[in-house]
Amino acid sequence: MTTNMKEKLENRYKELKNIDNKSCNNFNINDFNNLNDKDRLSNPIFKAYGYPSKIFYPNIQKFIRAYTKEGAVVLDSFCGSGTTGIAALIENRKAILFDNSPNAIHITKNTFAEIDFNKVEKTYKGLKKDLEEIINRLYSTETSDGLDGVAESIITSNIYSCRKCDNEIKLHNSSTGKRSEYKCLNCGEVINISKAEDKNRILARRVPVEVNIRIINGKVGRKTEKREVTKEDVIKWNKILEEYKLKSEHLWAPTEKVVYNRSYPRTGGWPGFPIDSKVSDLFPERNLIALKILYNYINEKISDVDTRDFFIFVFTESLFRSSKRLFTTSGIKTVYHVPPVGKEQNVLSVFDRKYKTIIKAKKYIYSNLVDAVSVNQNLLVEKQNAKDIPLEDNSIDYAFIDPPYGGVVPYAELNLFYSAWLKEEEDLDNEVIIPMDYDKKLEFVHDWGRQIEAAFSEVYRVLKPGAYFTIVFQSKFSEIWNELRDLMVNRIGFQFEKIVSNERSTTFHTNHLNDTNPQSAFITYRKPLFEETSVSVETTSSTEVSSVFRHISNEYFIEKRSFREVQSFIINLVHELGLERIPSDAEIKQWLNEFCNVNNNYYQLKKSK
Repeated sequence: MTTNMKEKLENRYKELKNIDNKSCNNFNINDFNNLNDKDRLSNPIFKAYGYPSKIFYPNIQKFIRAYTKEGAVVLDSFCGSGTTGIAALIENRKAILFDNSPNAIHITKNTFAEIDFNKVEKTYKGLKKDLEEIINRLYSTETSDGLDGVAESIITSNIYSCRKCDNEIKLHNSSTGKRSEYKCLNCGEVINISKAEDKNRILARRVPVEVNIRIINGKVGRKTEKREVTKEDVIKWNKILEEYKLKSEHLWAPTEKVVYNRSYPRTGGWPGFPIDSKVSDLFPERNLIALKILYNYINEKISDVDTRDFFIFVFTESLFRSSKRLFTTSGIKTVYHVPPVGKEQNVLSVFDRKYKTIIKAKKYIYSNLVDAVSVNQNLLVEKQNAKDIPLEDNSIDYAFIDPPYGGVVPYAELNLFYSAWLKEEEDLDNEVIIPMDYDKKLEFVHDWGRQIEAAFSEVYRVLKPGAYFTIVFQSKFSEIWNELRDLMVNRIGFQFEKIVSNERSTTFHTNHLNDTNPQSAFITYRKPLFEETSVSVETTSSTEVSSVFRHISNEYFIEKRSFREVQSFIINLVHELGLERIPSDAEIKQWLNEFCNVNNNYYQLKKSK
């Protein structure tokens, strides 16, 4: 870290911490009953910004109210998209937000950046006026009865040959409903594109098959049309594309290579595209040209720095839905995946929607802050490694952190998709991540633990004695849970305070009966006062079944319970009772099978004869 950066952080930090706390809110257990994030879909802030994993900030507010006073300084050293900062400012606290990802810091800073709404709107109207005709020509088409239109989206599909009749199988609209299975509409033969014998029958990738048209000069009441893509469409689009390729050769696009997936090792790299692909290869050719035109305009034509930064933010937030990573209705942000059937969306339409949602979110943020004018005085956001926090010992009032859970989300690899357009590099060497097969290799678990221990030891150092630290966590592996408990209590010295479940349905987290993970948990620890000592927990393996089973009544299983539901309950119970360890999946299932029937993956108490 440079001397200037260090001085800047020290000065800003002193400004934040020198404000005395004003009043104390009492802990209210009712605030933590039935925690969930179901309201996120209607929340303007949550809808505006995309990130692989983000905690619903109203839930963070509850913890901030419970464990801090007004005016307190809240730390998040894995801040991601900055939701801890939103919660802190709404609750009239200060926030210090660090992350080692340029993309995460880009999102967080722009979430809070003040803009001149009138200037931004005027600039946007100018942008639309200058670029609308140019970009939309790339998507120009006609309706079935000859009306002029623009393609709002184009469904593209891989094409295979039927092994029985050699007929072409367009995967779009031919799915059997089972994963990877598609039916030949000519003879009814079913192929499975995940199997080697059918995988090799591919004829073409991502061929346009259906177009959704926005009509330009239609009659009142008729605005759109959906139809099959014709040969004439393809000829016209290819001709325009060749013309634009020549005109846009001089425009910049990132050449950064997509990094091979370290979390999910598989032959050939990420699914759906070559292992040596560049970031720009993840966009349809037409969309890449449109993005280059838009990017060049923002950087060359918008002179005001703050306004330009805002539109770069809108641009980067538009990238995912302008890419090949979309399915026909949604997309997965936690992996790189080019699906065999996807949607190519009009770049300018995506940009327009994102502009409107971000404007709405910014207005919503400022309408909900205690004092919108003082945001800059109450907030510090900087790119910083969580293992090296540049703050004084015993100085922070509270920490709330959603850390990496192991190898579940390769944040740095995913973030370079955006950082490449910012001309920034992700710090892959210092990312807290391990391969996903760590359940088979315990040394990976210990490696993750050492990395998390280094980061959370820094949190321990900067927290005031007696201050609290809440971690958001989930994993299906008992080894990871027990490693976390060991490093937090035995190695660092925190005292366990409380664990609260969260019915989490955001991003990659779901809570179905065969879900990858149990429900997420908010685990709160406390830094002891100087005269206190932390009580150790036993996390080593044992030949005996965990004593947690003795604390669970058979009455719990009168109702049907999914395995992940049971596992979540056990994880909470082990924490609350301070028991020796969290049992493995095999141990839990062995115990369940002794007195429960299993039906469709649900466990229920056996009826007595």
